[in-house]
Amino acid sequence: MSFFDEEVFFADMAEVPKKDDSFTMPSGASSKADVASNGLGAANKRRRSGRLRLIASTALITAVLIMGTAMLTVLLRGRGWVANLILGGKNIEFTLPVADYPDVDIADKDEYGRYTTEGLVKAVSDTVVEIQIFKSGSYVPSSQGSGIVISENGYIVTNAHVVSEASRGIKVILFDGTAYDAVVIGADDRTDIAVIKINAAGLKFASFADSDGVSLGEDVCAIGAPGGFANSVTKGIVSGKNRQIAAQNGDIKMDCLQLDAAINPGSSGGAIFNMFGQVIAISSSKLASTTYDGIGFAITTNAAKPIIESLMEHGYVKGRIRIGITFYGINEQAAMRAKVEIKPGLYVVAIDDSCDVANTRLRVDDVITSVEGEPVRSLEELKQLLEGREPGDEVTAHVYRPAITGEGEEFDISFKLMEDNGGLIENPAGKSA
Repeated sequence: MSFFDEEVFFADMAEVPKKDDSFTMPSGASSKADVASNGLGAANKRRRSGRLRLIASTALITAVLIMGTAMLTVLLRGRGWVANLILGGKNIEFTLPVADYPDVDIADKDEYGRYTTEGLVKAVSDTVVEIQIFKSGSYVPSSQGSGIVISENGYIVTNAHVVSEASRGIKVILFDGTAYDAVVIGADDRTDIAVIKINAAGLKFASFADSDGVSLGEDVCAIGAPGGFANSVTKGIVSGKNRQIAAQNGDIKMDCLQLDAAINPGSSGGAIFNMFGQVIAISSSKLASTTYDGIGFAITTNAAKPIIESLMEHGYVKGRIRIGITFYGINEQAAMRAKVEIKPGLYVVAIDDSCDVANTRLRVDDVITSVEGEPVRSLEELKQLLEGREPGDEVTAHVYRPAITGEGEEFDISFKLMEDNGGLIENPAGKSA
């Protein structure tokens, strides 16, 4: 047997030579053992080098595969895929793509001259203002409303109930944010119309239309400051015409449009525009109930026009009449339940000393049972009986004076009607007339 060209002998076959400690390798000579040793080392180095190259190649290929897999995963699942693995797929790193808003040239009007909604807002928004009301004891607005600019020198129409509690002052905020102090020119609680004024000039003012031309189902826009959110725009249609609605504290039913455009507290006094950019009504009220939605009312321009003009000219609605009393209406049922003998009619609780009726026998606690020979039980009946009368006209009324014991007294009075320059309102003491 031979390994690396060396002969191997078993011990029982050959004699072991003696050890010679003095051995010198001849110069320039090499033994077979050296050659074999050198060859084995080179082979081992080649094997190690090959293994290293194999490991390096494997690592490189593995890294490339990992990177490729990661890139593909990012493309398919987003950059937060690792977080998804940890958090159960709830969160990823994500960027929502947002495109530029379309820049297109859309006409503000159609072929009939009607504005688009955007065109209308651009054309008329600066004719509507926000109104802030201040009460005594407060330096912040207690309530808000809206108004419509009706002249370039600062006259503004709104609702009477918007300004009725402005004991400390009124501030008007224009479309551009400019603020002005305002004064009340006139307010009519009976129709819920008021006119205020700011010290300004060169204002853009609204154009008003004949409201008789409004069509059922016509598109409209309401602009105002509901909830104090100035320059708010809502859109809807005319849901009804000729709705006779009285203000909460008023007694005159005004001709109103019914609308489904949103009208909310703060919208009062704002404008209802047709799509030609004209005011056709003044926002006034809404049907407030959990069972109703989208029923708002606005006083027509034709109904508001004479009130506005009289308020601007006189500070009140000229030509109205009043008696000068405050009363409760008593019907037959109420009279029967009374603890003393009393008759149905107008139970007087206050008399205005400045009126002619104060010069008659009429006293507080008396009951006016008829006017001009016709029974009267309520304010509505009284208004009907006095319709067509003018200030200075003389009226006759029949009076019953209850007695604590025994029978009451009855008599007639005559008095002149006075001009109503303060409005007819509801108050804690009853109705005024």
